[in-house]
Amino acid sequence: MSNPPRVTARRGGLLAIAIAGLVSSAGYAAEEEEIIVTGSRIADRDYDSISPIATVSSDVIEATGRTNIEQVLNTLPQVVPGLTATSNNPADGTATVDLRGLGPSRTLVLINGRRLNPSTNEGIVDLNNVPTRLVERVEVVTGGASAVYGSDALAGVVNFILKDDYEGIELGYQTGISDESDGYENQVDMLLGGNFADGRGNATLFGSWYKRDDISQADRSYTAIDFQGGSATGIAGRLDNVPLNSLPDPVNYAFNADGTPREFVNDLPELNGGVGDRYNFAPTNLLLTPQTRVQIGGLGKFDINDQIQAYTELNFTDSRNATQLAPTPATNILIDLDSPFLTDEVQDLLATRPDPTAPGVLRRRMVEVGARKQTVDSTLSQITLGLRGDIGFRNWSYDTYYQYGRTDYDQFTFNDVSRSRFEAGIAGCPAEYLQFNPDCVPVNPFGAGNITPEMADFIRLNFSDNTVFKRDLVNASINGDLFEMPAGTAAFALGVEWRKDSSTYTPDAAKQSGDIEGFNAQQPIAGNFDVFEVFGELVVPLVAGLEAELGVRASDYSTVGDVTAYKAGLNWSPTETIRARAMYQRASRAPSLFEALQNGDQDFPFAVDPCAGITPQGDVVYDPIDNPLTQETIDFCAEQGIIDVVNNAQPNDQLESFNYGSPALGEETSDTYTAGIVYQPEFVENLQLSLDYWNITVEDYINDLNGGAQGIIDACFAAADLDSPACFDSALNLPLIFRSISGELQVNIPLVNASELETSGVDFQMDWGIPVGDNTVNVNVIVSWLDEYVLDDVDYADSTGFYNINIGSLPEWRLTSRVSYGIGPVDLTWTMQYIGDMTNQGNLPEFQDGGYINIASQTYHDLSAVWAIDEHWELSGGVRNLFDNSPPIFDNNIDQNTDPAQYDMVGRFYFAGVRTKF
Repeated sequence: MSNPPRVTARRGGLLAIAIAGLVSSAGYAAEEEEIIVTGSRIADRDYDSISPIATVSSDVIEATGRTNIEQVLNTLPQVVPGLTATSNNPADGTATVDLRGLGPSRTLVLINGRRLNPSTNEGIVDLNNVPTRLVERVEVVTGGASAVYGSDALAGVVNFILKDDYEGIELGYQTGISDESDGYENQVDMLLGGNFADGRGNATLFGSWYKRDDISQADRSYTAIDFQGGSATGIAGRLDNVPLNSLPDPVNYAFNADGTPREFVNDLPELNGGVGDRYNFAPTNLLLTPQTRVQIGGLGKFDINDQIQAYTELNFTDSRNATQLAPTPATNILIDLDSPFLTDEVQDLLATRPDPTAPGVLRRRMVEVGARKQTVDSTLSQITLGLRGDIGFRNWSYDTYYQYGRTDYDQFTFNDVSRSRFEAGIAGCPAEYLQFNPDCVPVNPFGAGNITPEMADFIRLNFSDNTVFKRDLVNASINGDLFEMPAGTAAFALGVEWRKDSSTYTPDAAKQSGDIEGFNAQQPIAGNFDVFEVFGELVVPLVAGLEAELGVRASDYSTVGDVTAYKAGLNWSPTETIRARAMYQRASRAPSLFEALQNGDQDFPFAVDPCAGITPQGDVVYDPIDNPLTQETIDFCAEQGIIDVVNNAQPNDQLESFNYGSPALGEETSDTYTAGIVYQPEFVENLQLSLDYWNITVEDYINDLNGGAQGIIDACFAAADLDSPACFDSALNLPLIFRSISGELQVNIPLVNASELETSGVDFQMDWGIPVGDNTVNVNVIVSWLDEYVLDDVDYADSTGFYNINIGSLPEWRLTSRVSYGIGPVDLTWTMQYIGDMTNQGNLPEFQDGGYINIASQTYHDLSAVWAIDEHWELSGGVRNLFDNSPPIFDNNIDQNTDPAQYDMVGRFYFAGVRTKF
């Protein structure tokens, strides 16, 4: 196979130098603590920032007892949970963060204000690479931030601020276990730091080891059975009644143990009194995936003189994850009519077809080969080297650094099935195949248990894939005061940045050729792009209590050319107790290498074939009398070879598709508006309130054509012409819909800059320190209300929250509250998370009958305590999901009967830890 195309460099015009910004009136001096604030270059956070910011401190992280940072972020109402420890299908071993439901590729992840190296071709960061124990605080800005940080910040920024000036030694151990005595986890961590050279320098080193055991779906009642009816690909095998060459009777046939055929019983035994041929794939799958992670690194700084400080950051993470799926569902397997395993009864049955010489078509669950297992070894190495200091003029300071990152992402797959070996084995290893593979073993798939260990070993396929993502980045900036104005000092920041991203993906040869049954075929990717940027920020005090903030970033990409991002905002404090803030931001995101170069990767999205009158569960969709199809649809189905629409069954909820990118994709742009009020009343001590409206509109949103498989199918059937643009993509020279040999509908899905997404809502935050006795009760409440989520003119929210297979879970209301109180040396914390009710839309914004199934709201309660025994020793412990809430059951989710990212899947969980400092 020839090498895939590369994204090569192209230089555009000169970039205009931009001014903008926000900088504190006190510039950076080498001996001062570095100030990093997300969303701008000023020491404002939460209630002081012009942009709404949510901050999570290290004390809060410790109180939760959570050892993976994504678990902490997912409790924030602004975050739509992405891939987590309970993601098994789909899953790739990463943990992601997704602000406002725009997708993880549109949330920029930073460490100390600098980019964390991605782990995938999509440019998505794996949060497993964040050193959780070293985090001082997390700052979350929702809304476009490209003017400050560049591409990928359409939805906002998550910035992890690390402890970088530590003195002493800290050792910690934490363990946890579920109420069902599983999901056992352990973590050991170390923090070591100290000053040197008479206080001119400091070095901080950290290390941690973490291990988590898996939990099977069989171990929970709500995941042990697939409540959607399982899979039509069962253990006995099934002779498919192919619509394009059908049998006289409109039924499929399963196989008895002796290989004779019988009518396929389209029921799941676990839901039908033990009777049925469908397969329950759930119990073999994982509910909680295992992980082993090792992290080491350090931060250092040294004052060379009064104007120059050298600093460095090092991060090495080796994260090993695993997933497990039910044995391979082999489908569309061709049966050679000369197979020695075909009984006379099957031969006679196949002879009744219009074309009796055509191969038969088999599907079978390959239980004898074993469960499909995937392990991922992700290794991140990232280094930052920089110089910063005081210029000595009007509080001006500078910061310049070089950053190199490399992520090696190796995925190993076990117990898949080779299609070519399987078909050759069924054929009895014909002579022409023996010349190619003399080790061929005849394979008998007709009937449960007929595949011997020797047969299984022959058809078993183990393979590996490799992804390498590398980044070089150089950044230089200056900031400080400009001049005095009647209302205060104008301040600025100005800088340049160059970044080059390179990525290669090398799938196994069998995966490239599609000679695999249990996983999707994928093609190699190799490419790179670079970008040069000039950025600036400016803060101008207009009158007393009113200041303006401006910012712009001009970028020149080797792929999409010149791109400009900018922002403008006002900060008004008419009194000392109230402040109004408003911001407009134009952000941009260049296509990732994956989006530019994807070349026909296989997928199986949920979709409905309009030519299938019977669902995978056996339900009749179209009735010729009570619910007839239009004659146009019937004729269009016949043009595709489907003559008997009413009796044509769709075997699975998912249809095979092939996904394509394009180097011609342009950048995405977003417009974000935020406006809010911050109130700190004088008559209530230690009370701070904020209320912010936000609205994000993304134009030229890179998305599947027509939203994906179902949209392409619907558009093509509406056109009812296979040669029309709705059914054929002339740029790719590919049909958008076509049929497999068994008559199953298949779809080619190209990426396009054709979508528009708009989402809006309101956030409320309260922090209140209430004096009680000698201590203070600290109360924090964050509430988010989702007003709309409009994709291509369809409001999925439509006055309420929703779950959609292609988008995820977005409740109308989400709330997180935390109450902490100290009793002597013991700090007690109660945390409550509320997830509002939603409508279950499946893969459509509305069902054909206009009805929805409601998903009930969920509330989780956690309790924890931290006991400072003395200045050297500390004990901690607690329980999460105190009342052992089970997740709500969805009616159309393929894997875990619910959304495993949104809800707690494990149940009540206990944790305890000990920490010593000296």
